[in-house]
Amino acid sequence: MLSYFKETVKKNESDILLTITIVLVALISFGAGLFIDFSEDNQSIVIQQPTASIQQSLAGTCESSSAKATADKEGIFVGSVNSNKYHWPDCPSAKKIAEQNQIWFNSEQEAQNANYIRCSNFEKYTP
Repeated sequence: MLSYFKETVKKNESDILLTITIVLVALISFGAGLFIDFSEDNQSIVIQQPTASIQQSLAGTCESSSAKATADKEGIFVGSVNSNKYHWPDCPSAKKIAEQNQIWFNSEQEAQNANYIRCSNFEKYTP
């Protein structure tokens, strides 16, 4: 029985050596990963949808310079007198509204009180 084992080991020596090497590399890699310092003060990152009030407060600080200049003169959101949707000034749909047809709102609540709703690209162009 011992001779059979020795013969099998000699016959498959390269395969056995390769297998042992792979297992050792895996164990060493796993062990090295345990030595990495995972400090307890790391906090999870939580991605959440901003609320309307946060969007309104950010609107004045996060707009591009051209939109901010427009917002300072007119308002934060723009709508058309020919539709019931309001947009961010940077929205491509808002840029298509003729100047004489523009209606400006200082808040989402103001637009909603005038029976306007968000455009379909509203979230995409939120500053």
